[in-house]
Amino acid sequence: MLGVLLSLTAAICWAFNGIAYKKGVQSVSIFTANFHRTFFATLYLFPFTVWELPRISLDAQTALILVVSAILAFYIGDLSYFASLKKSPVSIALPASSTYPVYVVLLSTVIYGEKLSINTLISAILVVLAVYIIYGSGKKEETSGVFYALLAAFSWALAILTLDLLTDRLPVSVVAFVRLLFCLALLSFTVKTDEIFNKESVIFSGAIGGFFSFLGIMLFITAIKISNSWNVVQPSSSSPVFAAIFSAIFLKEKLKLRLLLGISVVILAILLLLPPLQ
Repeated sequence: MLGVLLSLTAAICWAFNGIAYKKGVQSVSIFTANFHRTFFATLYLFPFTVWELPRISLDAQTALILVVSAILAFYIGDLSYFASLKKSPVSIALPASSTYPVYVVLLSTVIYGEKLSINTLISAILVVLAVYIIYGSGKKEETSGVFYALLAAFSWALAILTLDLLTDRLPVSVVAFVRLLFCLALLSFTVKTDEIFNKESVIFSGAIGGFFSFLGIMLFITAIKISNSWNVVQPSSSSPVFAAIFSAIFLKEKLKLRLLLGISVVILAILLLLPPLQ
């Protein structure tokens, strides 16, 4: 239960993330916005990590998994998500990208030998239906980012599945910090130098988005450490519900009927994946 609660709290953080990203990426490239977010999130994580670093030993295999996990989560995944936000409203980009729990559950049967249940199959079908509903819920310019959102979801799912192994070997703060630090190094090669000091991106993508990113990541990785990723990943996908509400409040986006229906189907799909209460 604690893992589920932590995952739900992470979902709220990521919903605020979407609002901050949408604001911060308006005047800069996705590389710059992601650089600002990652830089500040790494700074926020540093105090929690510095005391753990001298007491850990990092073998070559764990280091390699950390690198792959960082690329999948914060580079391929987040850049794809930024691209989606650039082309679509938060209330469309977030639900589509939040299909990642289905991929986690399906891939866990291959990677960890988990048994695939009928609920998982039905959930997967419902998520595909929800994405179709969302894709057809607006004009072309509003839904053109769905492909990038789905790419982000698949990449995030692969990254999440590495966390089960990593959290067995390393403290949560170290896992989060090293992954972000590696991503920051990659982003330093692609950031546009003339945009580094863009005030809007620094404030919204960096200071605000970075904080909610740091908090959500710590909560979510802790949830995975407490339980398995495929048991706690589903509640984190409830962020579209919060994001739709926040978008209507802060970004003045309209909540269309088809979009609300799509979000409802996504939530139903996630509920089917949750284990029954004892």
